[in-house]
Amino acid sequence: MEVVCPLSSFGSVARLVFSNRNIMAVTLTQSLSMFAMFLWRPFWSLYIIELGGSKGIIGALSTLQVFTVILFQLPGGVLADRFGRKPVIVLGSLLGFISPLIYLNATSWTMLVPGIISSSASALATPALNALIAESIPPENRGTGFGVFTMFYYLFIVAAYPFGGFIVDLKGVVPGIHIGLLFTLVAMLPIVLVRWMFISETLKPRAEDEQDPKPRRMVSLSQLKEMPIQVWKLIVVSVLSSFAFQIFWSFVVVYCVEVLGLSKMQWSIASIVGNLVAAAFMMPSGFFTDRFDRKRCIILSQTLVPLASVGYAFSSGFWGVVLTRFVGGVGEGLGGNIMGSVGGPVWQALLTDVAPAELRGSIIGLMGTFTGFLCTPAPWVGGLLYEHVSPQSPFFVSFALGIAGCAIFALFVKEPEERAL
Repeated sequence: MEVVCPLSSFGSVARLVFSNRNIMAVTLTQSLSMFAMFLWRPFWSLYIIELGGSKGIIGALSTLQVFTVILFQLPGGVLADRFGRKPVIVLGSLLGFISPLIYLNATSWTMLVPGIISSSASALATPALNALIAESIPPENRGTGFGVFTMFYYLFIVAAYPFGGFIVDLKGVVPGIHIGLLFTLVAMLPIVLVRWMFISETLKPRAEDEQDPKPRRMVSLSQLKEMPIQVWKLIVVSVLSSFAFQIFWSFVVVYCVEVLGLSKMQWSIASIVGNLVAAAFMMPSGFFTDRFDRKRCIILSQTLVPLASVGYAFSSGFWGVVLTRFVGGVGEGLGGNIMGSVGGPVWQALLTDVAPAELRGSIIGLMGTFTGFLCTPAPWVGGLLYEHVSPQSPFFVSFALGIAGCAIFALFVKEPEERAL
């Protein structure tokens, strides 16, 4: 890979990132994937209810998805470190064809289960994708690279929301989601082709690999035990922050529609505001943290996101939800939040800063595995709280956990003096 000298101005760094073929290939394909998914995904909980599920079933299916994602995170990272980033990314993309087909043919909520499992299998590609981005540009521009990647697919999410809301309001929940799923199937073909044809491998062969052309051995547990202590601290913060997110997120659209009385289009508009604000902050925040430090930006991000989660409980209607999504959008745009097993762009940049290249895929996969495993009960707990305590209770618990994770990060996590190549 060509070595590029550090650039100081925002414009020159942006040109460097946009000229990188790997960054553009994964950014454009991920953006198309997110556009297709967000034609229907915001209304997923309503789809489960239409197929005979309850709030508890929503939580149980979300828990299943979290748990099954765990099974593929670490293997995906280990495979990426052994065989390379590109083959794992292409394999994960191919697996993306399966779940939309299953969801389209579901006539009850129980039939969604195999689709959820197959959808989780495509998470094999996540560690490889993040490692590829980190290795495609110099370390001093890593935050900007992650910012560009995330900013673009957020903009495509913004574009998808009004179409999805309009279709679901016009056609109804089940027919509207079926239209979105059909579009997802169509979009998967160019995604796979572009990733196969245009991504270049970034995993450099080690000296011993050049002498011995046989495939690398799997990364051993003893090697993972030697991971930097900062990685383990980040895993603790990731678990708390992800649990905080997952305990309420599956129920947001249900709460806004059933309790606050929003229409699907109003929910889409509020979401557009949040995602637009997030996209506006992502590239500048990545550039800022490349030049200064990542920690302050992550602390602010992890303060605002919990404030946004509790904001739903205090909202009384459409404008309250818009304000809540605005605050959450700023927090997400600053890039330090963790949603599911994947963090924002600045969080991902910090993680790759401390992870040595030869273990990077495995470390990213390990974080996803630990986070996923320990957060498995979160949606189920959220469903119990929603149904048996109050609809507002998941939001309050989310706030407490999110602030706890932020405090641990602020007190105990330190940035590395030198960023890993």
